[in-house]
Amino acid sequence: MTAIELDSSALTRSVAFTGRLACMTRAEAFEVVRQRGGTPSQTVTKGTKLLIVGELGWPLLDDGRPSNKLSRASAFGIPVASERRFLEWIGKAVPDDVNKTYSVNQLAALSKLSGDLILKLAQLGLLDERSGRFGFRDLASARQIAKLLADGVRLSEIIHAVGQIRKWLPDVGLANVRLHAGPHYSLEVEQPGGRTDKNGQFVLAVDTSRHSLDDLFEQAQSAEEAGDIAEAARLYRTLMKSDPTDASAPFNLGNMLRADGRNVEAEAALRTATHADPKFSDAWYNLSDLLDEQGRTEAAIECLRTTLRVAPDYADAMFNLALLLQRTNRYAEAADCWRRYLATDCQSEWAKRARRSLKFCEMQINLIASA
Repeated sequence: MTAIELDSSALTRSVAFTGRLACMTRAEAFEVVRQRGGTPSQTVTKGTKLLIVGELGWPLLDDGRPSNKLSRASAFGIPVASERRFLEWIGKAVPDDVNKTYSVNQLAALSKLSGDLILKLAQLGLLDERSGRFGFRDLASARQIAKLLADGVRLSEIIHAVGQIRKWLPDVGLANVRLHAGPHYSLEVEQPGGRTDKNGQFVLAVDTSRHSLDDLFEQAQSAEEAGDIAEAARLYRTLMKSDPTDASAPFNLGNMLRADGRNVEAEAALRTATHADPKFSDAWYNLSDLLDEQGRTEAAIECLRTTLRVAPDYADAMFNLALLLQRTNRYAEAADCWRRYLATDCQSEWAKRARRSLKFCEMQINLIASA
C-alpha cells in the first residue's frame, strides 16, 4: 500500500472501511468520520482518500485473496490505516509510544524468550520497541513467536511470512494474527473459513456456503446502518451459530440491542462475546457500562477489573473503575486507579477531573485515618 505519513487530518476526507471493527459498529465509525468533517463511504473509489482495516477478522475473499476494497485501494494508491491507528486519531486509544510498560527483561521472562532474542526481534521489526520499552501487543507477539519456535518453525520463516502477509495487509503485527505450524515447518494463517498460507491462499477446507461469513457480517452491518434492527439481529445470530468462536458478531449485536433499549438481550449478547473471547477488552468494558446504567455497580466493577486484567493500559476502563470505587467509598482503591489513569493521560479534560477526584479521595483517606 502507499507509504504516506498519515495523521488525524486524514479523517476529514473520504474514508472507507473494510474488515470487522473491534472497537465499534460500522455505523458508529461512520458517525465519527462525519463529526470530524469527513465523508464515510461503503465503497472504495478513486476519490477515496483513506481505507481503514478492522482488527477483527481479515478482509478476504473466499479464495483467500485480499478483499475487493483492499485490492482497489492498492490499485488506486490509496493509503491504508489500521483500526488501532484510527482509535488513536479519535482519542480512544493510548498511542503506542505511551502504551509501553515492559522492559526487555520483563518481556523475556513473560514470553520465555531470551533477552537477546527479544532485542533481535525488535531489530527485525517483529516487536515494536520504544526507548527500551514494550507494550501488551508486543507480549502477545513474543508469546506467539515462542510457541512457533517450540513447534519447530524457523525464525527466518516467521520473518519471511510476516513480510509476505504485509504485502496485502499493511502494518500487520503478530498480535493481530494467529499463525500455526504447517507441514514441513511452514506457516499457516488462521482465517474464518479455514487456514491460508502466507500469501493468502487457502490450504484447508473453505466454507462453501452461499454466503461467506464476511459477506453475512457486511450484510448485518448494512442492515443495522439502515435501521433494520430485526434483520441485523437475525444475521448476527446466524453468524453466532456459524462460528461460536468469533466474538465480533455477538459484540455488535449487544451494542445494537443496547442502543435499541433491549438491555436484557444486549447483556446476553455481550456475555456471549466475552465467553467467545475472554480477552476481548471492549466487550468487557461495554458490558460494565451496561450494568452500571442499570445500577448493578458491583457487577460493573468486576467487569472493569477483568477489562484491566486483559488490557492493563485501557485508560477508559481505568477511569470508570476509579469512579465506581469512589462512588462506593473505596477511596484507597479509587486513588490507586486515579493515579494509574493520570500516568497515561495528564493533559486532557478527563485528566483534570481525575486530579480533582484523586485529591478528594486522598482527603477522605486522611479523614478516616484521623478519626
